[in-house]
Parts: sequence; structure tokens; C-alpha cells
Amino acid sequence: MTQITSVQPGSGVEDGAVSPQIRIGAQFTRYPELEDQPLIESLHTAVTDGFQLVVLNNIAAELAADGPDGLDEVAAEAAGAGTELQLGLGCAGPFGDPQTLRASLRQAMNRGLELGIREFFVYTRSERDGGMEAGRFLDHPAQLRNILATLNAIAPEAEAAGARINVKTHEDLASGEVLALVERLDPAVFAIGLDVANLVVRGEDPQAVAQKLGPRIRMTHLEDLVLFPVPDGYRRRLRAVGEGVLDWNTLLGTLLDAGVRDFTLEQHRGRFDTPVFDRSWFAHEPHLDAADLGQLARLGVLTHDGAAQGRFPVLQDWDEEPTPGERRRQMLHSTATLRSVLTSIGATVASPSTVLSREEGKQ
Repeated sequence: MTQITSVQPGSGVEDGAVSPQIRIGAQFTRYPELEDQPLIESLHTAVTDGFQLVVLNNIAAELAADGPDGLDEVAAEAAGAGTELQLGLGCAGPFGDPQTLRASLRQAMNRGLELGIREFFVYTRSERDGGMEAGRFLDHPAQLRNILATLNAIAPEAEAAGARINVKTHEDLASGEVLALVERLDPAVFAIGLDVANLVVRGEDPQAVAQKLGPRIRMTHLEDLVLFPVPDGYRRRLRAVGEGVLDWNTLLGTLLDAGVRDFTLEQHRGRFDTPVFDRSWFAHEPHLDAADLGQLARLGVLTHDGAAQGRFPVLQDWDEEPTPGERRRQMLHSTATLRSVLTSIGATVASPSTVLSREEGKQ
């Protein structure tokens, strides 16, 4: 739930401080409403909608194409518009053949480097209660060691190119586990990509995590959420920024204080539960903190009250996937909300490359 207030101490910009220059970015594989079109069309539309930064989830489809991948045209279009490109390299494990996994990450990174990209992210797909790999059981600590080895293996190419790889707070890892990985890696190469909506899946409070990870954060993946109470705990559903229960005034202020200057919107559709009422769940969640769980309960109450008052759809109305048009509206609404909140707490948001092509997102 966003509340826009005047500048206050601790809100990200103190009295007399120089107002930071902020970029708002869009993250996608294809931009909403352009899912079946070439990537260049998504880039055109994102630039027209005013984004100064575009983060591509991946370029797997382009790399798998029989003919030219078309990415040079995309990079040239972005450069001409003054829009930076960043790139997701894919999954860093822990499962799968290590050599194949590393070759895939290197292929994406090397193509990105050819395009002039220097900021990348990776995600993970660990299993909290363990899993089988090549005929042997990997507990979660062993999975984290595999991820660490893979990231170390691709670090030399990144360092030589002056590139940065950000480890995303994905739904499978607690923020402390991501921080521990990054702290064991080369600080000249590795940092953290903060996905605020994923944190609640591991029972964490987004505000507390933003404070804890602080200057380690270089990339953000932002969207709002609602958290419905269900028999086993809480069920997360995703919303446009400002249409959920997160306090964006406080959260963005914390990120500004930490030195974050790029705020990128992501609209993934992952559906997850946080089964905090199931005692067995806690056996594989050693990071859990009572204060964080209290904040999850608060978000659950805000969701319950919002649904009862008609501000959110009730849970049974969330089964249908949003249409491409609705996802486009959400992206534009999130952009307008970010710009408004950041400006209200004293930040200077960079002017868009072009004027927003559609204003309904501001409604």
C-alpha cells in the first residue's frame, strides 16, 4: 500500500543532499501485447513508453534461431534511443550437467558482451528439501556449493570484460543465502538483484531484506503483491506497483539510501505459497525470523481487509491469467507510481527517451 508523503529523514534524500538521478526500467522476454512479435518490436514499444533501461529476461530464442539472431539491430536501436540494455543469463543451477550449464551461461554472456551489455543477472532453482542429481542426493548446502562453483567458473570472462553479474533473490533462496554466495565471490564481478516479491515466499519481510542487503544491491526486479491467508499459510499473488500491500514510500527510500539508482519493473506470473502453518516446512527454513513472520502476518491482514473492502479481487478471482492488455496497463501504472513516489521522496527521475504513448497506466 503506497503512501506518498513529503521528504523526511530516512526517506532516501536528506535535507541539503544532492538529488540522485534515477532510471526506471522494464524487464521482459517480450513486452506485454507483443508476445508473438520479434524482440525489436518489444524494444521499440518499451522506448516509446518511456523506459530508460530494458532488462531482457533471456535471449534463448534468439540464440536458438537458424538464421541471424537480430540482436545487433536491437542493441543499435537501444543505443540510439539512449536506453541501456541489461540481460538475464539464465539458471545457475544447482541441477544439471555442470559443463552444459556453464557453457549456456557463457554463450549468453558472450553474446551480450558483443552487444555492449555489461550488466547481467542469474537466477537459481534449488530444492529446499534436497533433490537427486546424477544418481546422488544433494541436500540444500550441497546445492549451494554447486551454484557457487558455477558462478566462480564464469567469473573470469566477466571480470576481463568489466561486467557485473547480479544473483537474483529467486523464490528458492533466502536472502541470507544469496548474500552468503555473493560474499564468497569476487566483489568486482558479483552483486545482488533484489526481487522484492520473491522474498515473502521464503517468509521474509521485503523492507528488512532491503535494509540488510543494502549496498550489495545493484539490480532490482520490482512488482507489488497481495498475500492471502490459506489453510497452510499464505498465497502470494502479484500486482502492479501501488496496487498491492507493500509500502513503496519506505521501501524505495531504503533502496535510495543504499545507493540503488535503477528501479526495474518485472511482471512475472509465478504462483507460490508460504506454508507457515505447516510445522514440517520449518525444517528446511533455518533463516526464519519471528519479526519477519510478524510482518508477513501484517501483509496478510492488509490483504484480507483490502479484499473485504473491494480494493483487491478476492482469492477465488485470481485464477485467470491477466490478459496482455491488462499486463501492459499494469506496467504503465507501475511506472507512473514509481515516478510519483520517487519524486515525492526527493529523487530526480531521468526524463524518458520519449513521451509515454499511453496514459491509461496513470489512472
